[in-house]
Amino acid sequence: MEFENVREVIDFLFELADPSTMIIVEGRDATIDDYKEELSEALYQLCDMLGMEDLYLSKPSKEDK
Repeated sequence: MEFENVREVIDFLFELADPSTMIIVEGRDATIDDYKEELSEALYQLCDMLGMEDLYLSKPSKEDK
């Protein structure tokens, strides 16, 4: 999902955090890992919009652990 502005990202994050929100992935209910992926992608885009890429670029990836 691509966001046009910071407001859209924040709105999506609030929607994702709402317990009544259900995400469908490939025709099935999303798993916790699916939710984490959605959250991470939105946060990466938010960081990019705010010029704070260092917040995720300086973190070791899962592959590095």
